[in-house]
Amino acid sequence: MKKLLVAIIALWSLSSYSAVAQPDNQNSPRELIKAVINNYEQAWNRHDAKALADQYHTDATWVNWFGTYYKGRADIEKHYQTTHSTYFKATHFVTRSIEDILLVKPDMALVHVRTDLSGDDRYPGQTFRFRRTILLTNKDGSWRILAGQNAKLNDGVD
Repeated sequence: MKKLLVAIIALWSLSSYSAVAQPDNQNSPRELIKAVINNYEQAWNRHDAKALADQYHTDATWVNWFGTYYKGRADIEKHYQTTHSTYFKATHFVTRSIEDILLVKPDMALVHVRTDLSGDDRYPGQTFRFRRTILLTNKDGSWRILAGQNAKLNDGVD
């Protein structure tokens, strides 16, 4: 009986320990990555070039839907500053879904995101759908975009 009591206490102690040792869901890599995607959407809709660029690492690269290549956070911010003060100034960006988050390593994730963009002055009345491929990494405790590309979806592409 004494052995059974000791075993029960040991199991109870272990179950208590594992409950404490579980990471907080809000600080899991997936939740932190989702926060970057959410921050990006909010910054876009405020047309805040600096806040958009802050979602990228300083050495990040980005390819837009026309194939233009931007290198470094400063170049990316300059691009956002130019576009959001001209043809993107009235746009609305919506994250339709996060299709997947593949943790390649504990500090690296490949993410596919579906988005919509409306209000582009160059294309009045049109809404464009995109699939973004984003590589995020965690450097110095902060998840940010290291590289990505935005592909405009043709009609009929899911």
